[in-house]
Parts: sequence; structure tokens; C-alpha cells
Amino acid sequence: MPIYQDYAHVYDRSGQLRFSMRMLRYLDELLERFAVPGTRMIDLACGTGTVAIGMALHGFTVEGIDGSAEMLAEAALKTPAGTAICWSQQDMRTFSAQPAHLLTCLYDSLNYILTNDELLAVFRRVRAALEPHGLFIFDMNTPWVLANHWDDATLVLDTPDLTTILQSVYDPHQQRAGVTVTCFERQGELYRKIQENHQEQAYPLEQISDNLVRCGFQIEALYECFTFDPADDSTQRALWVARRRPVDGLHLL
Repeated sequence: MPIYQDYAHVYDRSGQLRFSMRMLRYLDELLERFAVPGTRMIDLACGTGTVAIGMALHGFTVEGIDGSAEMLAEAALKTPAGTAICWSQQDMRTFSAQPAHLLTCLYDSLNYILTNDELLAVFRRVRAALEPHGLFIFDMNTPWVLANHWDDATLVLDTPDLTTILQSVYDPHQQRAGVTVTCFERQGELYRKIQENHQEQAYPLEQISDNLVRCGFQIEALYECFTFDPADDSTQRALWVARRRPVDGLHLL
């Protein structure tokens, strides 16, 4: 069943907007530490566009790419007139875009890529979409958090107009979590039910880093997300800062 369809309409109200606003502040701090060679940016798996719009308002020319037409429609509704941003519906495994100086892929979007071969395909497309020395910033949920916090877990977020229930189960053999998202949106005296099933794949930190190097990136930092502390085996969410290496003398897999 496709995801981010009906859920797109209530996504920001289901508690997800807070993460995007926090990530915007963190990105500002990251870009003070790591130079970006220009102002063209791609936000891959941009969702409802909060980060993409925020970066455009900070002076970047942004392309927001997402696989969900419904999420992009919500993003377009939020975009201030005259903002230097465009929206594009594409699969992150096969996308193409005008080369950018900065590419982000946030909010564990890459955990939705369920095989290592497909993850390598994404990294190759990212490299092709970056100018030489361009910066790639992304975060992922770690195997530790999926195994220790997502197994047989339930989270309820309740507001006057929307109740969101997240129920997750972890399969240690596949190292994969299944998450059922159920929303009840108030519509007058009635409630509209929205339900989607999501999956996230766990990848060891070393495997992600090895994949980046294989695909032509130099790793500049690996942090516990929202901090500048090095990620370790008990990190819940890890963030990579990687830079595209030039083509000369490079053999890519």
C-alpha cells in the first residue's frame, strides 16, 4: 500500500513539524562548520517542505524532491510567493536534478530504503546530483534505536483535532521495523481515520560509511544527531556529513 497519501494532509499536525524546525536550526550550525561551495540545494525526500522552504528563505535556491505527490502538494501550499524553490516528484533511487552544492536527506528517510543495493543506488544518484566538493548531509535511525525503542512500542500524540498512534515492531532477523501510523482527524462531530504501514531498515554505521566511500564521498563527520558528539553504538539517530570527491583518479563501484 502506498504511503504518505492521506497522511500527508495531517503530517505536520501529527508531531512531525517539530523535528523539521529543530533540524533547520541544526543545519545552520552544521553549515557554520562545513563549507558549502555555492547556494544551489536539493532537499531529497523533502516531505511537506519545511526544511526546503526554510533554506530557501536563508538564501539557497532549492529543489525539493519527494516520491509522494500528496506531500509535495502540502509543500506547495506552504511556499511563500516569490520563494526560490521548485518541487519535483521523483523516486530517490533514480532521481536526477541540476547539480547542487548542498544535498540533504533528513528525518530517517534513507531508512525507508530496504536493501543495501538500493541504498548504494541512492548514494550514486546523490553523487551525480552534486557539484565537485558538494556537501551531502543526512540522518538515519540506528540499529540500536530500532531494536531497543521500536520493538513492541506504542506512542500516542493527542491534540483537540487530531490523535496520532504509532505502533512499531522490530524484526531482529531482517533488522527491520514495521510501523503502523493511525490518525483520527476531527471533522465536525465525526472523526476521519487514516492508516498507513511504514517500514524502516536498520544499517550498521560502518556499513553506511563504507557505502559512502565506495560511491565517491569523503566522510567529514559522523555525529549523534543534533549534537557535535561522535556517533557510537548506542546512538539513536546518526547524522553524516560527507563531501563529494572529484572524479579524477576515482574508481567508483
